[in-house]
Amino acid sequence: AIGPVATGFIHTYLLHQDSDILGLLSTGLPENTCNTFQQTSPADNTCYLHRLKAAPSVILCQCNVDVPPEMMFSWTQQLFSCINIHNTYVGVLASAPVSDFRSSVALSDVTVPFLRGLKTNQFHGKPVCPYLEQPNTVKGLPASVLTHCQVYRVPAVLYVCYTDSIYVEIPAIKAFLPVLKGTPFRDIVQENPQADVTLRKLVELR
Repeated sequence: AIGPVATGFIHTYLLHQDSDILGLLSTGLPENTCNTFQQTSPADNTCYLHRLKAAPSVILCQCNVDVPPEMMFSWTQQLFSCINIHNTYVGVLASAPVSDFRSSVALSDVTVPFLRGLKTNQFHGKPVCPYLEQPNTVKGLPASVLTHCQVYRVPAVLYVCYTDSIYVEIPAIKAFLPVLKGTPFRDIVQENPQADVTLRKLVELR
């Protein structure tokens, strides 16, 4: 999960289960970064790797930091050096401003937020949302991760939430809900009866 909207979704709908922190990927933080002392708040600028206790073969990466373009390749290499990619499915969640979306349909006629998907050739399933239309492209860290998976023949699917707000909002986080019904997420989902409470607290933190 990359960015505050995607990490907020993972925090609410997957990491409410018992999990262990396996490690941290760090690119350094600006001096003006304000994190909690323990750096475990969902609003902190961190990038942790979690393992679900109920599904120890599942690793969740929450990237809540801005990775500079010149470090994206090495960041991606470092991430996958921690993972056995054999018999692995990779799911990538990210968000983007709707102003980046290009369509023949006027944006005023599009219901925002909305999801679009991309996949590698090795991912034989179908995304749970429409494919990202041409001439749209994905950039930044999500593109780096998906490209790595394509090159190394790893089955992977990317979901991008297009939102019209610069803030983290509940509708944008909930836009990812359909992905819980698809591979690779459907096998690890446990209902969170406190999801709405968690979402409200998360939005307040942001």
